[in-house]
Amino acid sequence: MIGPASLRGRLLLCMGLGLSVLWLVLAVWLHGEVRDRVARVLDQRLAASARMVVSLLESDAAGDLKLQESGALPLGGIACEISSLRGEVLARSGGAPNAGLALPEDGFGEQQVEGETWRVFTVSDGELRVTSAERMAGRTAFMRQVALVLLVTLGLGLLASLALVWWAVGRALAPLAVLRADLSRRRVTDEAPLSVPEGGVELAPMVDTLNHWLGNARDALLRERRLTDDLAHELRTPLAAIRTQLQVADMTDGERAAHARAQARQAVLRLANNLDQLLALAREEGAESRRREPPEALGDLLATVLEELRPASLEKRLTVHLDADDDRALRRAAPAGPGLMRIALRNVLENAVRHSPAGGEIGVRVESGQDGDDVAVTVEDQGPGLAPDQRARALDRGWRGGGEGQGLGLAIVASVMARTGGAIALDAADSGGLRVTLRWLSSPRPAGSD
Repeated sequence: MIGPASLRGRLLLCMGLGLSVLWLVLAVWLHGEVRDRVARVLDQRLAASARMVVSLLESDAAGDLKLQESGALPLGGIACEISSLRGEVLARSGGAPNAGLALPEDGFGEQQVEGETWRVFTVSDGELRVTSAERMAGRTAFMRQVALVLLVTLGLGLLASLALVWWAVGRALAPLAVLRADLSRRRVTDEAPLSVPEGGVELAPMVDTLNHWLGNARDALLRERRLTDDLAHELRTPLAAIRTQLQVADMTDGERAAHARAQARQAVLRLANNLDQLLALAREEGAESRRREPPEALGDLLATVLEELRPASLEKRLTVHLDADDDRALRRAAPAGPGLMRIALRNVLENAVRHSPAGGEIGVRVESGQDGDDVAVTVEDQGPGLAPDQRARALDRGWRGGGEGQGLGLAIVASVMARTGGAIALDAADSGGLRVTLRWLSSPRPAGSD
């Protein structure tokens, strides 16, 4: 159905149609009521006129009675006729037809006389019969005038009602105009929530939805800006190193040129790693808007991540030990969505591979709580480890601690754990390296929540 584009137009159309139907029904009912009541009043007038003539007959001789012209009376006036019971007309008033008007029996009726319809009332008095009558054409014309007045009155009332509705709808929609003006002045970065306009309590659900949407838009914009800043900051150094090494390779030859190209390749690898980490963090921060993924077994996730890191482990001749206190711990569904779990596990294991010495060992252990709902993944390496003050800052975004990392890997893990209802803990391993424990309690976020 095609209707007005504005709310005010739609409301006016709906209320106008409703009022029109209502007033039309009311007009028909009023017209019928007025018609019946007017007809009764006019009949009573006929009866009163006839009875008045009867009362005159009782005080005067019938032969001396002369009916006078009725004059200009409403509806063309009332005609009166006096006749005998045999039907002989003894007297008639001016305007009465020549043919008799009297009914065979006393009471009201209608007579067709000389091509006109008359409303007649007849009453008998001894040997005489008195009849009063009026033309139905007069009554019809009168009722048409009543219907016209009623129609005009109702039409003007309908127009006035629509004008009142137009004004009332405008006043009622004023909170929407206030909300629209507030939105037009608002910037995406504004943190203050929208408030419900005065007199617009019904708009509260929509305002809450708008605040939620604006918060998501603001977070997305902040993530985009933060990613842009990180890219500008993190890529500047690798790009400068690549440019410098390529310049050295162009200006030299032999072993020095080969070394410069090797350094450039290493810088390219670091650049690619930086991009992977930054994009992973951006994906993790915007994971709420991504589709849900089916759950995956924790053991399968660990096996996938270890297989991805196998080339780097073989290059450093590292041995990875995967242990679990219960096989069911490996078969159980991951406590968070596979996407987020894969990011967290890969960053922790990649960090262990990077910092472990050649020929070292990395231990991975999966433990379940007593009730079988809690789960923890612990990764230990034999690297240099971190001092207590360094462990306190290692989860901060961008903190490197003097190493070759980008300062993003553990920050991403901490963000993933916070989002999935878990926690990360850093401790010193017995071997002197770093022990990273990822633990999810008995009420983690649903799998696939990323």
